[in-house]
Amino acid sequence: MTITLLDLYNTAATQEWSMYDNDATSQEEFENSLVISLNKAIQEILYSYPFNFRERTHIIFTVPKIDSYDLPSGIILKNSNNEYMVKIGLEALKFIKNPNDISVKFGLPKEFSIKNNKLILNPIPTEKLIITIEYITLAIGENSEGDEIFSLKNDTDIVNIPVHLEEIFQNAVISRAMLNSIASESDENYSAYKKQSKIYYRQLVKYSKGVGQDKIVKL
Repeated sequence: MTITLLDLYNTAATQEWSMYDNDATSQEEFENSLVISLNKAIQEILYSYPFNFRERTHIIFTVPKIDSYDLPSGIILKNSNNEYMVKIGLEALKFIKNPNDISVKFGLPKEFSIKNNKLILNPIPTEKLIITIEYITLAIGENSEGDEIFSLKNDTDIVNIPVHLEEIFQNAVISRAMLNSIASESDENYSAYKKQSKIYYRQLVKYSKGVGQDKIVKL
């Protein structure tokens, strides 16, 4: 199963309190308020914890005498030695916080800095190299062309979730979206959705880690 926005929308629309039709067939039939609630719930869940299924590898092919390259849309990971995982082969490049501290020279890059959302290599490469960056993506899904997206808009847009976590994730998103959509805590449905939201979120954290890793994180 692959979770699409259409799946999430119709499932959310079947909830007891819902005033939405649950037989939408395309985005033209979507109510914008429910789409907003679903996207907010997805982002709140995915951005609240560094789920391992959000980890990606960004690859840069250097060009001789060019020092500036695009960064991935996410957070660069660190290894056990507290080094940023920006590497040539197995060697991590040293991070220079202030790009103005870098003196221009050419050769095999040993350091990097970040300026204007660009990766700056030092020394400037004189040959074609492969730079890998391990990072946690901020994208929440993909569109029908396979491009990363940061909010779901079209009925065919999908969420990037491992198959074994899809049902738990969908339940977490739906209950969270319902919770966000209820204006008053005195509403009879509020406490039920709050309880469901916590349960499904904790399950998602627990089972995304693998066997024997059961530390609970609060949302």
